[in-house]
Amino acid sequence: MGYYLYLPAQFIYHDLGRLTFIPDIMREYAPSGSFYQAFQVPGGPEGQLVMKYACGLAVLWTPFFWLGHWAAGWLSYPQDGFSAPYQIAIAFGGLLYGLMGLGLLRRVLLWYFSDAITTVVLVLLVLGSNYFQYAVFDAAMTHSPLFSLYALLLWLTGLWHTKPSRIKAAGIGLTLGLLVLIRPSEVVAVVIPLLWGVTGLATARAKLALALQRWPDLALLVVAGIVGLLPQLLYWKWATGHFLFYSYGEQKFSFLQPHVYQVLFSYRKGWLIYSPLLLMPLIGFVFLWRKQRSIAVPILTYFVLNFWVVSAWDIWWYGGSFGQRALVQSYAALALPWGAAVAWLAGQRLRLHIAVAVGVLLITLNLFQHWQYMRSIIDPEEMNRRYYWAVFNKTMPTQLDYTLLDVKTHLPKSERHYTPRVLSKLDFENQASDSTTHVSADLGYFSRQSYHADAAYVYSPTISLRLADAGLTAGQYIRASCRVFSDYGAWGNKLVMTLERDNKPVVWNGVRLQNNLSISRAWNHIYFDAPLPDDAQPNDILKVYVLSENSSSCYIDDIQAELFEPKTQW
Repeated sequence: MGYYLYLPAQFIYHDLGRLTFIPDIMREYAPSGSFYQAFQVPGGPEGQLVMKYACGLAVLWTPFFWLGHWAAGWLSYPQDGFSAPYQIAIAFGGLLYGLMGLGLLRRVLLWYFSDAITTVVLVLLVLGSNYFQYAVFDAAMTHSPLFSLYALLLWLTGLWHTKPSRIKAAGIGLTLGLLVLIRPSEVVAVVIPLLWGVTGLATARAKLALALQRWPDLALLVVAGIVGLLPQLLYWKWATGHFLFYSYGEQKFSFLQPHVYQVLFSYRKGWLIYSPLLLMPLIGFVFLWRKQRSIAVPILTYFVLNFWVVSAWDIWWYGGSFGQRALVQSYAALALPWGAAVAWLAGQRLRLHIAVAVGVLLITLNLFQHWQYMRSIIDPEEMNRRYYWAVFNKTMPTQLDYTLLDVKTHLPKSERHYTPRVLSKLDFENQASDSTTHVSADLGYFSRQSYHADAAYVYSPTISLRLADAGLTAGQYIRASCRVFSDYGAWGNKLVMTLERDNKPVVWNGVRLQNNLSISRAWNHIYFDAPLPDDAQPNDILKVYVLSENSSSCYIDDIQAELFEPKTQW
């Protein structure tokens, strides 16, 4: 929404500065969970807003926006910038840009590799990496258009170095300008044409001599690059009074402390965890360096710089995504070392057979995990090691699987090895139903009453047990559970179990009341298991309740605490 918003604001509502139409759009289409895509101009007039995201994608989407606008009028849809024809036009525009990028990349690969190897590289790239997500499902994000622009940059750079011309130089400059216009951090792309053909000091001197000889080409490149950037510079000047403006607020880079390990290997968003086939182009740099050093130098330099920038971003997981989405656009450049790796594998029959088997398995894994992601089994933002392996290869996770997104523990063995004993239960059946207690007589699970949870009442009625009174000791597993009913999902609510000592929490565990198993307008059973800590004391207090902070409305019934005792071994 943030990238696209320039178009309807300017051409439909003529309100690029205050965006007063946004509340109506949010109510009608809910294109975003909240409106954060623009904010008050610092020091500007009250209500004057500036966009958070750059306008590059809006420039690329312009013809598809007008196609959607025409279709909306022709088909009698609202011409409001967000109705179905606009959405479809932008979606197909994303697919078209993706196909154009793959076509250009194929041309580049054919300069160095056979048609067969080129085809294999493109198949592996599309079906074996998270590029698939951003070319097909999330094509209105920046990554697929950026990928295509990188393919265009590689193609134009190769053409200029084969036969220099001013039009090619201008094309390189304009492509670089558009890359930066979409994402300013893509400025690292400049090293690709800058170092193309450089293998050492002698070739660097020859490159400098060529640039000096063809200085009009270089001048046109710079001018075209500025033209590419001009829309953003002019917008910032109009909106803020400055040609340069940092629009990301508190979100910044920590270049001296990049999150290298997390970006590569974390279960939250590890690049090589969710796209393990991308190990191939990394290995392929070795073979590309040996065979085609003139392109290995610029591609490797670009990749190192880009990876440093990506991993230095403080929000290194880049919000909701499948895998490490910030690297997707770099796959166009990585296709070259990828081709070198495939060529090496194809050079020996045994290597080839092993590579085919592994490649088929990893493509299958990638496509299946994309399916899991689209079904919300793979969480877009909060994955961890425990949950990843709990749902690995599953089409229908259990409630206990989903709890691992929030808690670190579960019963050591399956439930059949334990005997449950109810410690306490709140069913709200005999409580007064009024605004003071927030107990509602609207509906209940077994009874006709339940607790009505919403953001106005942070804490539900609580189960409170002294360990000595309940006969509980350290190491025993307790299950907290409740029943939940909601119209559109109990978002933001949590079932909490704590152990307190002297009115201070010793242990705190909580799980969300909404997950992929939840059914709207039905009673859902939410539960999790956690052990009492090793240092638990008889006077410690065990508490179970529902926490509602900035949450949606829902009904809670049968809050319960159970002890799970291991069965006697015979």
